[in-house]
Amino acid sequence: MILLILKALHIISVIIWMGVLLYMPRLFIYQTIANSKTEPDRSILINQYKSMSKKLWLTVGWPAAILSIFFGLGIMSPYFSSIWFWVKMGFIVALLVYHHIIHFANKNLHKDRYTRSVNQLKTLNQGGIVFLLSIVFLAVLKDTLDYLLIIGGIGVLIIFVFVIGRAMIKKSEKK
Repeated sequence: MILLILKALHIISVIIWMGVLLYMPRLFIYQTIANSKTEPDRSILINQYKSMSKKLWLTVGWPAAILSIFFGLGIMSPYFSSIWFWVKMGFIVALLVYHHIIHFANKNLHKDRYTRSVNQLKTLNQGGIVFLLSIVFLAVLKDTLDYLLIIGGIGVLIIFVFVIGRAMIKKSEKK
């Protein structure tokens, strides 16, 4: 029963965290666009976007990230022996890096440092979608995925051996 409650709380906190990670780059895009406007629109919009991003990040984003990790730690022990679990852990580490990229982009924009273009921010925004899709599919398809990863790993190994073998044959033919 405790495991199910932890799972529910983990899912809820991850949904909130992902919502913030998907919305923050959008606020960055709006703020960057507002920076090119003329006064007084520029100041009004930038101050509004700064206020929104600060409140969202500090009161929702960070707490949701911390709770996601906390509840995730509570439910992970039954899955240690699964291949999909370790693949998912890799995506989660990458998601934490992404979280910090958003964090530092937010800090720069609050200091009026516009180091990224609108297109770069749009790409950053799409990164969150990639993480969301990858992690959800890994969690939902976990039973099937172990077999697919084993088969895929064997397939990659066979292809690797084949490519190395062909390269060695070509190299010996040149001699």
